[in-house]
Amino acid sequence: MRGYRTRIRLRQRVGVKFFLMLALLVSCLLAVAMVGAGTRASMKSEAQRLYADSAVNMQRLAVLRATFTEAGRVALQMIPTTDRTRLAELRTRLYNFTVPEADRLLTALREELGPGPGTLPVDQMITYWQGFRALLNSPTVLATASGTTDTATNDQMVEQVSKAWNALEATVVQMQTDLATRAGEGYARIEREYEQSQRNITLIIAAALIAGIGGVVWLIRDVVPRIQTYSRFAADVADGQLGVRLEPTGSDELSELGHALNRMVERRAAEHDYDTTQAEFSRALQLTKNESEAHQLLKRHLERAIPGATAVVLIRNNSADRLQSATLLPDDGIMAERLAGALPHTCLAVRFAQPNDEIAGHDGLLRCDLCGDGASSSRCEPLLVGGEVIGAVVVQRSQLAEQNKRRITESVVHAAPVLANLRNLALAEHRALTDALTGLPNQRASHDTLLRMAAQSCRALDPLAVVLIDLDHFKQINDLYGHDKGDEVLAAVGAMFAASLRASDFAGRFGGEEFLVLLPGTSSREAKGVAEHLRTAMSAITIPHFERKITASFGVAVLPDHAPDAATLVRQADRALYLAKAAGRDRVHIAADAHAPTPAVRHPRITGAAPDATASTASTADRHPS
Repeated sequence: MRGYRTRIRLRQRVGVKFFLMLALLVSCLLAVAMVGAGTRASMKSEAQRLYADSAVNMQRLAVLRATFTEAGRVALQMIPTTDRTRLAELRTRLYNFTVPEADRLLTALREELGPGPGTLPVDQMITYWQGFRALLNSPTVLATASGTTDTATNDQMVEQVSKAWNALEATVVQMQTDLATRAGEGYARIEREYEQSQRNITLIIAAALIAGIGGVVWLIRDVVPRIQTYSRFAADVADGQLGVRLEPTGSDELSELGHALNRMVERRAAEHDYDTTQAEFSRALQLTKNESEAHQLLKRHLERAIPGATAVVLIRNNSADRLQSATLLPDDGIMAERLAGALPHTCLAVRFAQPNDEIAGHDGLLRCDLCGDGASSSRCEPLLVGGEVIGAVVVQRSQLAEQNKRRITESVVHAAPVLANLRNLALAEHRALTDALTGLPNQRASHDTLLRMAAQSCRALDPLAVVLIDLDHFKQINDLYGHDKGDEVLAAVGAMFAASLRASDFAGRFGGEEFLVLLPGTSSREAKGVAEHLRTAMSAITIPHFERKITASFGVAVLPDHAPDAATLVRQADRALYLAKAAGRDRVHIAADAHAPTPAVRHPRITGAAPDATASTASTADRHPS
């Protein structure tokens, strides 16, 4: 038996493998999406924060610078002014609006930036601002503002105010530069994060691609070879190679498919073997010559097809009032005892005209008296033809599977009509060769048996005695008592022959009131003794309402003593019968020696060919006197 082995030992189910592949791809996609979304969100947040910080701080610095510029301008305007109204206006503007606004802006900026190295310019700016304010509140500036200082002092104060103002301007510019630098660094950081995220995404995509290709290759190496193997297996099975088998491994769906395919092919192979043996049985059954051969064939077929089984064919006898075995019975003798005198209804299958199963160890409600021994299982299948049960087939085995029961049923169904036809044919042949009145073989059967036994005698060099018997005065019996009484006489004579001869002997009706007896292996002296015994038995026949004694004349001839062949032998016996009639009837006469001249006695039935069936009722009055 050829097998197909897959190269890869499976550990996971195919569905799980595809799910793992899908999970891997989805995980990679989710990772890419999460990395991309996280990076984008981080970059967006960082950009928004950077933009917000830079914009607000730059705006504050711009306002602060403008405030410092306003403070410096107002201070410079105050130094040379001697107009008290103008001076009061400038002082109000400076000390009531500009200076408080600058203080507020510096405080907000300081709180916004918080502690840290980034607040150093702010601290320096506050220091410069505090110095500028101290300069504005100095007695010198106040004196210059009242017009009591000279030009040199004014110039000196202008220089100091300008210097302080310039320092504040420079600090603001420096602060703006730092903010711009920090914004640039933040943008560079965002760029780096973007590039890093792009690299991460690229790595994840590459890993997903590699994993996907690896997974596909894995699936191809795992699934495709087995599918190809299964395809070759299916092609071989389709070509009729039912001996091939798969060798699946693992526990996935393809492995289960392989086992299922093996079971399917095993069932198909079993069905093929079943069909083959059944077809062989059907062909052989059509070639059987008689019932006995068909019975033996049915028994042999069932016992060969069901190992360990014992089959028995049961048939109804000719009167249909008994069941008898047509094949050998089991050696235990149990069924033989049960069949002794068994009536047909003893078998449940025959009684109900349907199969009857007996299961070992199971006490059924109805048990068959023939096959229900309880030690083994059995199936009794009726031989049913045209609604009539002609017998049954009993199959016994320790256990009978459903396939065995199916075979028994189909075999019996095939055999039943053949057996019925063979029985009808045998019955027709029996009727064609049997005299309906006496029950003995008719003239045709007698002629055939004579030729056959003569041939056997010549081959075996054994003697064959022929006795021809003709009833005396039979025409008078018909005339005086009627043909019905004559028929009773013939029937009684036939029954006497059947009861008085050996099983190896033959007796047949050879004409109207003439009979033929064949005695194989019998000499002339022995044949005369048998003939005398038959003559005595015939004279002892009694028939109701018939007071006349029944007698007959006997002519005896023996092969090869009196004749070399069957035709001559009968002529010699016929001559001896003629002489017995002539000598006074009711006697036995032995034929003369074969070398003596034979009188020309007519015997139309012995010519070497089969006689006409119509001659069986012909009278012999034209040859022998009654």
